[in-house]
Amino acid sequence: MSLPNMLKENERTDAEWRRKARDSINRTAQRVMGQGSTAERPPGAVTGTMFYDTDLSKPVWRDVGGVWRDAAGTAV
Repeated sequence: MSLPNMLKENERTDAEWRRKARDSINRTAQRVMGQGSTAERPPGAVTGTMFYDTDLSKPVWRDVGGVWRDAAGTAV
């Protein structure tokens, strides 16, 4: 990495780093988990099942009560 590129990387804002991290997590989640629309979530999924919801563009998890939640814990 050249010096100008290093300086450029260091000048990124916190928001840019968070966006970059979120995008990376979402791409990884799409490859690792099942994916589909909200309507295509597996109906008989067990607690802890992960699914990439393409309508929401983020991974969701099935909780103990059978509710799908995002990484912030919000029911989705």
